[in-house]
Amino acid sequence: MEIERRISEMGLYLPEPAKVPADVILDFAWARVHGDRVYVSGHGPQAADGSVIGPFGRVGAEVTAEQTAEAARLATLAALGSVRRAIGDLDRITAWLRVDGYVLAAGL
Repeated sequence: MEIERRISEMGLYLPEPAKVPADVILDFAWARVHGDRVYVSGHGPQAADGSVIGPFGRVGAEVTAEQTAEAARLATLAALGSVRRAIGDLDRITAWLRVDGYVLAAGL
């Protein structure tokens, strides 16, 4: 629980599971354990209650660089929340094998 304590001390949170509209069906797991690895699906920024939040749009057009950095922070916390629910304790993580991130940017 050391990692979660540190996250909390930084004023950050691991959100509840993602909330999607009732008519939306997500036919996949946000995080899945296979052997000694956890595979994590793509996440976006979420509020503490799990609701999807913005900003929405293209970086450099509708979204600023500062908003993008905050959205990336919140998406990372959402992914960590899914990992915690999958394995029970983030302190069990011993290594990261791969981390990808994607950003929708305005054309030049």
